[in-house]
Amino acid sequence: MRYYELLYIVNPNLEDDRVKTIIDEIDKEINKYKVSIINHNLWEKKRLAYPINKNKYGIYLLLQFSAEKFDFLKEFERFLILDKSVIRHQLVRLDEKPAKVENIESVVAKMDSLEDESSEITDDPQADILEIEDTESTESTVVAENFDVEKSESEEEIKKGDK
Repeated sequence: MRYYELLYIVNPNLEDDRVKTIIDEIDKEINKYKVSIINHNLWEKKRLAYPINKNKYGIYLLLQFSAEKFDFLKEFERFLILDKSVIRHQLVRLDEKPAKVENIESVVAKMDSLEDESSEITDDPQADILEIEDTESTESTVVAENFDVEKSESEEEIKKGDK
């Protein structure tokens, strides 16, 4: 059994529905070759290192799959090249089986729910802000006092040097 990873970039100007249909089309195409898909995740829209077809951004997608035979890879890559919505792709053979990963969107939703719970724990968020502001103001006055002391010492040294 061989494991592969395909990272492909889709045109950023496409709507979410169109991106989902592209994902489905690629799933259907790869399933023609009797391949088992491990992960197929939508990463996010990111800035490209250099413009591709006058696009500065791209939607990144990751597909990990396993296959017993590898004779279909040339045909599958040809399909990706001919697909106008896929602007770049890279297919790599993996040494080990990749771990099954949840979809990024569900992970983000879980993180948001954890942040909401932690914000409910704090009773008065304004109290924390006031404490920080008070601490900063005392530190700034201490710095200003030290500055005045240093300034007065340096003035005395200059006067001694002038004499």
